Amino acid sequence: MSSEFIPQEGSCSCSSNTYTINNKPIGRFICHCTICQEFTGQAYNDVTILLKSDVSALNLIRTKFRRWKLPPNISRGLCTRCNKPSIETAVGGNLILIPTTNLPNVAALPEPSMHLFYNRRVQDMDDDLPKCNGFLQSQVMTVKALAQGMYKRISKR
Repeated sequence: MSSEFIPQEGSCSCSSNTYTINNKPIGRFICHCTICQEFTGQAYNDVTILLKSDVSALNLIRTKFRRWKLPPNISRGLCTRCNKPSIETAVGGNLILIPTTNLPNVAALPEPSMHLFYNRRVQDMDDDLPKCNGFLQSQVMTVKALAQGMYKRISKR
């Protein structure tokens, strides 16, 4: 990922729901929880995390949000047209989670930093990323990584 970020327009598979990311993401994770598996219809969810202020031009008229389980309080949005993941929100809408496949230039994004809920995986992953198991370890490592991502952004100002 280069030091200068070029905005990207993201969308669901059919482009009915669109948005623009205007800043470097604060994190990227691969989640293997059963909720993400159901939400994406895939073995895992490669998700890019941004602050609400990093995302603009939200056109989500065809997104239906749903909360699978509380906690955590994540609203996951599916497109009502293609029935594919559109966007997710957390922490009262202040964090935006975008399935990485919804963004056109993945090379411009940070690499994933870890696997979450790896104990729920349906296939092994052959990489050197940390593999967090269970709710507590996954949540603690997520909070730590997001705090580090926000600190990096603030310290570069």
